[in-house]
Amino acid sequence: MDADDEGLRRALLPGVAGRQRTICCHSATLSGDHAPNSLEAVRECVAAGVPRLEVDVRFAADDGLVCFHDASLDAQTTGAGRVADHTTLELRALTYRSTGERLALLEEVVDAIRGSSTILQVDLKLNRPISPARVERLEQALAPVASQVVLGSQSPWNLRKFSRVPVAFDPTLFLNYTPGRRQAPYPRQRGIHGFWDDSPLARNPYATPQEYLETRFEELRGLVPAAIEWMVDIGTILCIADLGIALGDELARHGIELAAWTLKERDPVQPTLERLWAAGAATVITDVPLAVAAALRAAIAPADVNPR
Repeated sequence: MDADDEGLRRALLPGVAGRQRTICCHSATLSGDHAPNSLEAVRECVAAGVPRLEVDVRFAADDGLVCFHDASLDAQTTGAGRVADHTTLELRALTYRSTGERLALLEEVVDAIRGSSTILQVDLKLNRPISPARVERLEQALAPVASQVVLGSQSPWNLRKFSRVPVAFDPTLFLNYTPGRRQAPYPRQRGIHGFWDDSPLARNPYATPQEYLETRFEELRGLVPAAIEWMVDIGTILCIADLGIALGDELARHGIELAAWTLKERDPVQPTLERLWAAGAATVITDVPLAVAAALRAAIAPADVNPR
């Protein structure tokens, strides 16, 4: 790691209000020169010393572990059909249309991470109940980096099956704030406080917004008692903050950290970061880590006392 990389790492580990925060590279995206989730993207992140990167993982038909976001191969690769319907060997023969790079296996990503200081966030793309064999398969694959990994999912029934890796819960299927949403499988109803939430409490007119949210957080914590982190979309975090609750601080009282997803190129970087820090976010996941690093550097740069 050269001086520029060390400077980037420091920028992606900002100290804010007496706490160290972390910027995470979504889909292992750093420069944008490589396909998301590709081994080349992971290696670029590790070589630059980023503090944390995220990859999406799906099971192949033969239980191979492939790093890929979408359920379908059609949009991004030279293949077609569902990832789950292809063997590992078949998936390895495919490339990304944008770069010609191959699809990565989780074991390759683990090898690239091992020995580095980078935290690996694995987003498990599996909503159906996971089998014991697949639990064992995934835990074995992550064992070499067990001290620097967190396994996330929107499916609490699957997260509860893991005992050898730290887990992070994304409560999107149970509670979220998505203005303008047209179609999504769950939740199916919108409550009186604006959140999509199928709980009867979401439509109870006698509960204040604060009572409603605090009660729902307690219920949701019970879905994955072992979770060390919640991964929550930025819109939901900010809507909760507008109702007077700093979600990160609320979770911290129970030993849980808050990771916010996903800061994108279209978002106003510095104002959004400031609101997320105020909401108690410990980690911000982003598609544009270099832009975030630049904004963080600019925010702490000393003012020019002799402007020309």
